Amino acid sequence: MSKACNATTRCASPSRPAWRALAQAAEDAGNDGRFAQAIRLARRAVAAAPDQPAASIVLAELLRKRGCGGAAAKVLRRALKHAGERAELWNHLGLALRDDCREDESLAAFRRGARLEPEGRWSRTNMAFGLMRQPGDRATATFAALGQAGEAAEVGLGLFCDRFPHTYGFLIQQFATYLRHFPDAVAYSFGRRVLEPYGPEQFDAAMAGFGTSHPDLAGRVTQLVPVLEAPPGDAPHVRIETRGGRFRRPRLAHNIFAMNADLFRPLYETLGIPFTFTLNPGGAFRLDHPHSDDRLRRVFDSALFRKVIVTYPLTHDYIIDRFQVPDERIALIPGTIVVERLLDAHRAPKRRFGVHKDTLDVCFVGMRYSPTGADKGYDRFIAAMTLLAPRVPALRVHVVGNFDVDTVACDALAGRIAFHGSRDQRWLAAFHAGMDAIVSPNVADQLAKGAFDGFPVTSCIEAGMCGVALFATDPMGLNMWLRDGVDYVAIDRDPRRIADCLEAWLATPERLYALAESGARRFHAHWGEAAQMGPRVALMTEMLNREG
Repeated sequence: MSKACNATTRCASPSRPAWRALAQAAEDAGNDGRFAQAIRLARRAVAAAPDQPAASIVLAELLRKRGCGGAAAKVLRRALKHAGERAELWNHLGLALRDDCREDESLAAFRRGARLEPEGRWSRTNMAFGLMRQPGDRATATFAALGQAGEAAEVGLGLFCDRFPHTYGFLIQQFATYLRHFPDAVAYSFGRRVLEPYGPEQFDAAMAGFGTSHPDLAGRVTQLVPVLEAPPGDAPHVRIETRGGRFRRPRLAHNIFAMNADLFRPLYETLGIPFTFTLNPGGAFRLDHPHSDDRLRRVFDSALFRKVIVTYPLTHDYIIDRFQVPDERIALIPGTIVVERLLDAHRAPKRRFGVHKDTLDVCFVGMRYSPTGADKGYDRFIAAMTLLAPRVPALRVHVVGNFDVDTVACDALAGRIAFHGSRDQRWLAAFHAGMDAIVSPNVADQLAKGAFDGFPVTSCIEAGMCGVALFATDPMGLNMWLRDGVDYVAIDRDPRRIADCLEAWLATPERLYALAESGARRFHAHWGEAAQMGPRVALMTEMLNREG
């Protein structure tokens, strides 16, 4: 019996059954990237309590993360036999079947869950967005409120998204730049929050922040709302409407993420709108993942698809090899976009250790897309800081994003760690003036099989532009411009080695600040607005001219 299994056995008690301890241990192992062990523990939890839906859901989610949607579906069907009709099991079965590219069966499972729990927010979310992807006559009904095929375009560029402006700065920067450069451009979004079921009110919360930072653009963003005219379990289709403005048909549509291109593809095909998209890392794009590949294939096969922007040679080669996308349909623009203009406008003078302050400040900045933020390396960051704190009395630790004291145990850092919540780039520009280093121990293949981030992640580019020294992993070998030890420091994900590396650099602050200054010059040169948005705006101009 493994050490982990012995630990879970000891944790079991009359108030905490053995299956629950096993399921928790499986989740912990999965969050740490130990998927083989996690799946073994989860199978034991299911065997111990086949009538407990939670145990089967843990196993199914682990299998889905490894790209095994079919196996996850079998687990959930067995659970339905043992536990009876449960809405949460049908909803998770819908997700597993979707991952296994069985769209009709997936929607049928969501429908069963919705009939059992018609007011459940996840049931309504899954039905609404599942129906939106349906082709044929149902698509015509879905988008009838927006227009009809053949109608004349009223504007040039239309930007479509499910989450904007909730997501991080690089998406906001792209939308803002396109809107400013093209005076008749418009944006449409559902405004969904990450990791939550959809609610129309989420858009208002996002727009409040966007309106404050971009008051000149807020009036050109229109909310999309999915409306189910019958109880979700019986709804034949979903109707997409606008709130706060009417739909104005664009001459060309653009999506920032591939999976948004697939989500809105039925709209484009129904109304006859040509579209482009950017194939960024993230956004449910996975390498060698059946569901991701299936959705990408649908996008590339669409008669309305015009061009895709890819941001790394790896992605360029992948879509040529996997989907035979003609090279003339691909634009390689390396790197990602940051909010350079806002950062520059709100930067404060750099505060240095021993001159302006008596603390050495190390930060982690990012959004959490998993329970412990393991894909971003947040768990490794906290472990490294826990080791470093006794060695560096002046150390202070800062966390920005949707993390808190309960995300990962950090008791040993009490009094020396601050959680700042999610913040915009204006706040970050001033915040980074007091930061000495930012740490990014992110990992590929963690959220799901084939999932990966760009290098460096956007939050690190922003910090680097503001003169913060970067310590980062590069799990996919994507680095093109930064020199190790000159512009940044390459690290691995071992907390002890991270702590040792930071201790050495923090011991010589002048050397650390020279690293940060060299990095800042590189970040502005390669990830600045001119370098990144210039080629994108030129491409959109060319595409709009082609579409007349």
